[in-house]
Amino acid sequence: MKDQVHIRNAEAAQLARALARQTGRTIGEVVLDALRQYRPHPMPPEHDNQVARWRRLLRRDRARLTRPEVPIEAFYDESTGLPT
Repeated sequence: MKDQVHIRNAEAAQLARALARQTGRTIGEVVLDALRQYRPHPMPPEHDNQVARWRRLLRRDRARLTRPEVPIEAFYDESTGLPT
């Protein structure tokens, strides 16, 4: 059995049906043609700078939030061996 696609967006389904009727093609052909013509817009160069900036800020914040590890011995009194 072939794969099937269900168009859940009412406007997209209506547009696909209308284009299929107007062109005499099937809905599948209309959708396939639209997908072949679609080309996502490349991200602008400043987007890369924003990503790098956010990563730098996250690394800085993570460094601030992490506390140095405290050895277990620090929680006990050396002379008595009991917790402090």
